[in-house]
Amino acid sequence: MRYVEPVKSVVLFLLVMLSVVLTFLIWTYTPDYKYIEKTEGEEILIKPQKGMEDIIRPYKAIFRSEEGFTGTVSNTTMKDIMQIFKGWNVLDLAPINNSLSSNYINEIIRADKRMTVFFTGEVPFSAFNTIFQFTDKELPETTFNRMIIDWSNYDNKELTLYYISNNNQSLFRSHVNVSNINQFMQEVIEPAQKYDTFKEIERAGYTSLYLANSNIESVKYTYYIEDITPELFKNILFPDANIVQRNVESATSEKYTDGMSLMTLDTNLKSLNYVYPAAESSIRVEPSKLLKDSFEFINEHGGYTSDFRYVSTGTNKNQMDYQLYLQGLPVYSNHVITRMTTIWGDSRIFHYKRPYFSLDMDIPTEKEIIELPSGAEIVELIQQSNNLVLSDIDEIVLGYYLITQNQELNIFTFEPCWFVIRKGTWTKLTPEILGGVKNGLE
Repeated sequence: MRYVEPVKSVVLFLLVMLSVVLTFLIWTYTPDYKYIEKTEGEEILIKPQKGMEDIIRPYKAIFRSEEGFTGTVSNTTMKDIMQIFKGWNVLDLAPINNSLSSNYINEIIRADKRMTVFFTGEVPFSAFNTIFQFTDKELPETTFNRMIIDWSNYDNKELTLYYISNNNQSLFRSHVNVSNINQFMQEVIEPAQKYDTFKEIERAGYTSLYLANSNIESVKYTYYIEDITPELFKNILFPDANIVQRNVESATSEKYTDGMSLMTLDTNLKSLNYVYPAAESSIRVEPSKLLKDSFEFINEHGGYTSDFRYVSTGTNKNQMDYQLYLQGLPVYSNHVITRMTTIWGDSRIFHYKRPYFSLDMDIPTEKEIIELPSGAEIVELIQQSNNLVLSDIDEIVLGYYLITQNQELNIFTFEPCWFVIRKGTWTKLTPEILGGVKNGLE
């Protein structure tokens, strides 16, 4: 029994030391917030994620043969074309011209046995890595917005591809050896013979416009629109959602802030505006990295909640824009926001603006067939108008104008219309714009 007291003293000492060590560890422990934030962020998906090929898609394809131009803006055809492109081995990508004239571009497109696909935005070559298989390990840090496919040498199972950038006035060329050339001819080229006839609208000193020669039948849709709860975006955009304070500014405005960043809602426009001021940066990001970072940021939280497509970039501001599409046509509106914008900052998002709704379901009983004048007729009306100058127009497109039918029930109407695009800005063509001539535009 004489050893009992010393043993008790040793055990007591060890317990005291263990308590001191545990207390120290608790006081000095710092959780890995970065890991927690990342894990939480990955768990929140608003909608299923998408591939780059869903975001980058042509809006028009035209085909040149001895008989002239045919073309289409069919959403199904655009999907099929991109699917045919997938897996092509692209060889010998090389620059041909870096000071393209408008006339030269028109001549390239006008040559026989060529198809041209049009992209709204300037596409970095690296973004096509998920579609094409480039043999070049390093791709040029440049962009294109028109791709021309020359099939005149298809008997040798070879296609020549030209890439035109209107912004950079550049031309690149490559070759493709297509083992399934017959599939390409049967599924892409031969059906083009039955497409609508397209008219080349020549403009002296400017690139031509290519528009359908026939009247167009389109569908007027009515949709239920589903609001996406702001709480989801709060949990996605703020590192610690528990400290975010919500403030109702007015009947149409709400603000969320954690002291470092701010998220504002406009319930009339159904827009969400997020900004993180500390990330603001004037350092220009290269187009390929800018698109990659922007795409991944939105896709990580399933932010492509409808058919959004990349349409423009402002590299001076590190800005990327994505437009809402329906049935392959762009959707514009003065009633609600229909475009997503990201501005990249110092290694992270600086500014994020977007709609906080998605298209839920259309109301079949509300569908209506609308007949619109041909693109060629629209050009004639523009030429007669005092409000528009044809040479100032970048593109004339068929699209949808989104209007509110019932705000409380979230019912909206998509009305097919003609639009002109000038310097990235859309204008709906109305009788008032065209000098009072209705002709199916009312």
